[in-house]
Amino acid sequence: MREETDPAAALPDRRAPGWRNRLLDAWEIGQYLVFRHMPIDLGPRLAAPGIIAYIKRERPWVVERARANLKRHRPSASDEQIEAWVEAFLDNIGRYIGETPSIGRYMKAGRIELPDAERTREIRRRGSLMALCLHTGNWEVMLEGLSAMGMSAACAPIEWETRGQTWIINDLRRRNGLRYLAQDHGGIRAAWRELTEDGLLAIFVDEARHGQLMAPLFGRPPHAEGNLAVAAKLARRSACNIVLSYATRLPGQRFRMTVSDVIELPKEPRGLLDDVAFLNGVIEPVVLEHLEQWFWLDDSF
Repeated sequence: MREETDPAAALPDRRAPGWRNRLLDAWEIGQYLVFRHMPIDLGPRLAAPGIIAYIKRERPWVVERARANLKRHRPSASDEQIEAWVEAFLDNIGRYIGETPSIGRYMKAGRIELPDAERTREIRRRGSLMALCLHTGNWEVMLEGLSAMGMSAACAPIEWETRGQTWIINDLRRRNGLRYLAQDHGGIRAAWRELTEDGLLAIFVDEARHGQLMAPLFGRPPHAEGNLAVAAKLARRSACNIVLSYATRLPGQRFRMTVSDVIELPKEPRGLLDDVAFLNGVIEPVVLEHLEQWFWLDDSF
């Protein structure tokens, strides 16, 4: 359930059973299936204007929070520049929705750059690997990047705002080689097995829950909730290699997938919160650099 302080709490519950929601879910899935067969550039061109108009009309708090967060993080920017970044943020969301059905075709079309591919392959050959993933640009293109480098990742399943959206994302990720972990308490055990059996585990460590940002911390004290803490625990106990992985949007409907060199936790463990603060120090500068392409820009913290 959404928190009372979240303006979205006033929206109809799109996950509730009922014929209206079933029809809306079927409409979303039908659009996805149609868009899958469109030219790569056509989907986002058709989707973005409608998505942007919908957000501005039905969810104005998204725009207001994004504007406020941009001003907070970039206080020296002019009002004109802030508004340009707000529009870029909305455009990124709209394009993401239109692009998603075509994931699986971008690499073949030469739309994804992999500047560190050989280094990443060499890191993967060393053994088990944890990828700290971020919601920047279009993060689904990372699946294509991994596949192009000969890798398959395991990840926890997600629940989106509607059943239709959840079906779409899960179908997309499975078709592009993602292996899902169990969606219960056994999921942590499955993640542990992945890291102790030379697997590749992908964890999205920037996240929001009920409109409240969990990570990055942005000046808040480290906490033991959320995926950043899960990643810290698993990494410390499994002694796996860690990398940061994210995608950024380039002009001309192109993307760059960046994978960092190995990130080493401090050799002398001082506790979970110190590890959380350390990993936050890895992801936060990247998010700040790409705020206008960051999915969680409109969330509260």
